[in-house]
Amino acid sequence: MRRALILSLLCLVLPLGFMCPAFTSGAADKSRTASVPDEVMASSVRVDGCSGTAIDFRGRSWVVTAAHCFKIGQKVHVVTGDRLKIGMGQVVALDTGVDLALVAIDRAKLTSRVTVPAQLPDGDWYGVGYPAGKGPQVWRGSFKGAERITNLPRSRWCFKLNRGRFRNGSSGSGVFRGGQLVAVATHMDDDDEEIFAAPLHDLQSFLMKTRSGKDSPGFRLAGLAKDGPAQKQTEPAAEGPAGWGDRDRTREILEIKEKLKNMTSKTGPAGPAGPSGPAGQPGPGMDQAQVEEILRRLESLETWTRDFRAIVRVRVKPKE
Repeated sequence: MRRALILSLLCLVLPLGFMCPAFTSGAADKSRTASVPDEVMASSVRVDGCSGTAIDFRGRSWVVTAAHCFKIGQKVHVVTGDRLKIGMGQVVALDTGVDLALVAIDRAKLTSRVTVPAQLPDGDWYGVGYPAGKGPQVWRGSFKGAERITNLPRSRWCFKLNRGRFRNGSSGSGVFRGGQLVAVATHMDDDDEEIFAAPLHDLQSFLMKTRSGKDSPGFRLAGLAKDGPAQKQTEPAAEGPAGWGDRDRTREILEIKEKLKNMTSKTGPAGPAGPSGPAGQPGPGMDQAQVEEILRRLESLETWTRDFRAIVRVRVKPKE
């Protein structure tokens, strides 16, 4: 009797595994996450409001990220993917043509680093970044080849997003294969769910340019990249706008809105008394011309943010 009952229960439970993927999806998700090495997750760092990857290059430690997030010489706040280390770095190289930036940072402020290979290794493609500032989070995609986007003059590697997220804050995130950094993702087309990244050969060329110590069209180099990492910063990161480093405009928008709020809360002097009436009520204590200028700036920032990932692309035949 007991044996018959057990067999009956098995007949009911086993089909559920086939008909209801929810019963097994949790284990599958864990296995996919587990396939990403711990050193890759730890080396995938948050750089102010964007993403980056800690690497070993020329015998020192650096962080590779996206150029459009920063400006040359900027001090940035770096948090490791395992959240064990926090440090300050400085943007010492920037190439707008390939949208790549290099941050010098004290090796002691990093818990892990990956390498940039000389040749493309085998393995599955995946990326690690900080969508909306949260992470590190893994995304997986299928490699589609090289394509052109209107934002940049050079072709980018294109990936069809299969799993995970790529949002504001993901710019500069690493693309990995075989546990090595092979590309840097900077843009996404939301409509087609495609991610665009600086390919391995552009990443290699960008790193080699730092050896020359010379600027070139679209490429700027600070002396720190040649002479050594940025000096250790002992002061904490500023909490206000002076300490912000991301250039995706989000924090500047918040700053402007706070300024407008403060301006509209003030009152100006009362109006003069007329010949047949009392003095007027106090008006708003703000310069109308200044307010209009601020509003124009706010509108341009919000428009840029909306259009940031909605890219018009021109497809080309892959040359790789």
